[in-house]
Amino acid sequence: MRRNRLKWATAGVGLLAVAAMAVAPWGEPFSAAKDQAYTCARADGRIIVDGKLDEPAWAGAQVIRDFVSPPHQDPEKLVPTAPYRAHSQTFARLLWDDQKLYLGAELMDGDLYCDTPAGHNHSFAYDDIVELFVKPRDDQPFYWEFHVVPSGGTRSYFYARRGAGGDKRWMIPNPGMVARVKLNGTLNSWQDRDGQWTAEVAIPWTAFARTGGRPGPGDLWRFMVARYDYSVQLEEGCELSAAAPLPYTSFHLFEHYPYMAFKAR
Repeated sequence: MRRNRLKWATAGVGLLAVAAMAVAPWGEPFSAAKDQAYTCARADGRIIVDGKLDEPAWAGAQVIRDFVSPPHQDPEKLVPTAPYRAHSQTFARLLWDDQKLYLGAELMDGDLYCDTPAGHNHSFAYDDIVELFVKPRDDQPFYWEFHVVPSGGTRSYFYARRGAGGDKRWMIPNPGMVARVKLNGTLNSWQDRDGQWTAEVAIPWTAFARTGGRPGPGDLWRFMVARYDYSVQLEEGCELSAAAPLPYTSFHLFEHYPYMAFKAR
């Protein structure tokens, strides 16, 4: 039997980037400093995309943690309020090499849920999701969005300009991204208690060739990791969270994304 769940619009998340965020208990507000930079370390050795995150490079990558969730409010009013530490914890890492950008994410999740099948660019549904937004240049309006869901399904979007045509207009064929997931729990069984799911993602630099290309050591690109968590164990049925505090619930506020700093070694 399908659960009754609160449906959220696919809004994506903006961020006030975290500098030195004091970890507060769930339900307590965070403070933030703008324009945090996270290290995107260069991977030594091959990354096998299998959902395991067991290569030595992952162990040495900076952990992006302390995901926060904004209070739910009327998005038309756009009233800034304090974000709160998310109930469902997330630990993300970034790596790069000459061919690809990599995301590894461990997502604590007591209720694994996904409507979307495996494959690429199926319509948005009620899914637990991890999302990666990438914006190579501050002086240009374009950016990308990549999704992975617990079934292993993926989606890719390109936005020439924010709000210009909506998601479906800019959904693009698979740019070569590869994703694999591992589940610790039972998918779509609300009666039990699950543990987590892990996503490992590789996106080739050729995906960014028209409008960004491959970065070099020392370059800064804006990014954001965010997630949806549908759960019977959450009071409101769904929690949205991101890797930094939000002025309000929209994942597309790229002015507030943190940076990834591409490290040579």
